[in-house]
Amino acid sequence: MQSGQTIKPIGMTVSACIWLSLFPLLQGGTFARITHDKWIIMIILTGMTVICFCIDLVICRRIRIVPEDKKTPVYFTPLILASALFFWTLLSCLFSSFGPETWLLGESARYEGLLTQCCYYILFVCFYFSRVSLKPVLISAAAGVAVFFIVVLLQRSGANPFGLYPAGRSYAQNPEFQGTIGNIDMCTGYLLLLAGLFLYGLVGSVTDLRIRGCRRFVLPVILALALPIVLWLILTMEVQFGVVSLAVLFLFTLLRFLPKKYRLLLLILLIVLILLCVWFWPGRSGGVWELHEILHGRGRLSFGSDRVAVWLYSLRLAQENLLLGGGSGTFESRFNRYISDNSLIIPKEQDGSPLPDYFDNPHNEYVAQLTDHGLPALLLFLALLFFAISRRRDIWLPMLTPYSAAVLCYMVQAFFSFSVCIVAPVFWIVLALSFRDAE
Repeated sequence: MQSGQTIKPIGMTVSACIWLSLFPLLQGGTFARITHDKWIIMIILTGMTVICFCIDLVICRRIRIVPEDKKTPVYFTPLILASALFFWTLLSCLFSSFGPETWLLGESARYEGLLTQCCYYILFVCFYFSRVSLKPVLISAAAGVAVFFIVVLLQRSGANPFGLYPAGRSYAQNPEFQGTIGNIDMCTGYLLLLAGLFLYGLVGSVTDLRIRGCRRFVLPVILALALPIVLWLILTMEVQFGVVSLAVLFLFTLLRFLPKKYRLLLLILLIVLILLCVWFWPGRSGGVWELHEILHGRGRLSFGSDRVAVWLYSLRLAQENLLLGGGSGTFESRFNRYISDNSLIIPKEQDGSPLPDYFDNPHNEYVAQLTDHGLPALLLFLALLFFAISRRRDIWLPMLTPYSAAVLCYMVQAFFSFSVCIVAPVFWIVLALSFRDAE
């Protein structure tokens, strides 16, 4: 082949399509071991991604993929941040009071040990240096969520596709498990990534349609169908942080289309209205009522399904080793030993409603970074996230792309949820792609 032709390598585009469409659907046929099965699938697909990356790399060395003036520049600050984060994670494990039998795989059923962190880092690096076409990723992700949607509808109607509910179980008995992912918190995390991806993919495709005419109408139609499905699933799963994340996403979108002189004013007014609403909230239950009680000095450890208790105790635990933490996947025994040694209590109920009182993670990804890997790791992780959403700005307002909008949604939900191999690999891929200009 002659140099200068515009052939693009497709290996990593295919890999991205598989991760965003097929990975959420793959499982081992039961919710009973869904995390383990997803972990195995993640390792296999990570190996596949490395192969795709090497194939694309060989192609790039043999021919000039695009003219030099059209190559996308690579910025190394995010790579340095991600590499420093992984290096610090490695240090926290090597200097942990636990042995590799604990931190290599992780002691709990979440499998968030060093091996999993290594997979996340490999995925980030591979996609960070890759040219991935946005359109096939959006279309494949839309196809994947359509299948996910059908599975959820069948489950809610009483069926058991793929036999995911173990014998004697069903959606009616266990509505907290749905789709091909399982726990509705994880389902919501996956759907929020797609919400950001589809919303800003739709905005971009409609803009492109106005410029280039009706020849580009297929993608906007697909996204206009996929986005309502994602929003409906998030709302009907009734996970509170899903609604909060969507509110933040649409607020950023609204501000983007307002005249610059009104943006800051509207943002201040909305914050004031929200605070007034929370302060005078008349309800007696729910997340807004709990925030209302906290503002009035009547907070309880049981709020947020015991998240307040777990966050408070986890922050105290983190002070024992603020520099390096305890190592990947060591939270469960460290936390519960800390609870026992200090005679602390996690409430078992709130106003008569039972609550979980045993935790294998802090249900906050930022607190988890602090307790497992130390304060430097938390700061590096935050810097990486904020770099992703603020790489393009209009004065102070981030100008989001499909990938960075997905990162924003994940950032919000991560405050209430946790990293696990069911969803986190997709996040690290999207995070890496957020630093590349969409093609």
